[in-house]
Amino acid sequence: MDTLIWPANDQLCTLLRRYYCGEAGLWAEILACVNQELMRRQLPVAPRHVRFRRTTDGYLVEVRSAEGFQV
Repeated sequence: MDTLIWPANDQLCTLLRRYYCGEAGLWAEILACVNQELMRRQLPVAPRHVRFRRTTDGYLVEVRSAEGFQV
């Protein structure tokens, strides 16, 4: 899988704002939103590397294959 980038939907943006403001216990829900989008696109869910980039009005989701990343 190449790198995929898409704008986070409103639900994910809300979760990310809460997460980055220090609210604990949201990571599983955040990843579930990303996994839902991958499944909607009929792409494999794992293994992958996920990053979120802040924009002026929300977040971008960046997903890459985890191959080549050191653990």
